[in-house]
Amino acid sequence: MKDNIELKISDLIREHHVREQFLLHQELQKFGDVSVQQAATLQMIAAHPGMIQKDLVVIFNRRAATVSTFLKRLETAGFIRRKIPADNTRNKELYLTDKGVEFNKGFELARQKIADQMLQNLSQAEQGELQKLLIKMDVK
Repeated sequence: MKDNIELKISDLIREHHVREQFLLHQELQKFGDVSVQQAATLQMIAAHPGMIQKDLVVIFNRRAATVSTFLKRLETAGFIRRKIPADNTRNKELYLTDKGVEFNKGFELARQKIADQMLQNLSQAEQGELQKLLIKMDVK
């Protein structure tokens, strides 16, 4: 049976992703009970203040009920606030609270720390080449 390099590459990519998620989860425990998905939600709200729940449903390709649950937990924990605009009382705009902003800064630092750890054995040139290859293999 021949070596199946495609599956080996796929396995390596998955293993690196799982390892990164594990390390992120460990880092997030320092901030309380926040999941990686909730942290990603906070990042998205930070990048797009005033976005609505429907935007998150589309971006994350999740059910509205799932996103609603994330948002309720984040609001209860004091990371986000919802604002009802005067011109549209149906859609509540989402914003980070001060606590959410501080969390987001910590999450970004944690992501950078983990990325540095995962790439520490690669030279700058190798990191650039890896980035090019990963972009090139993007599946849509």
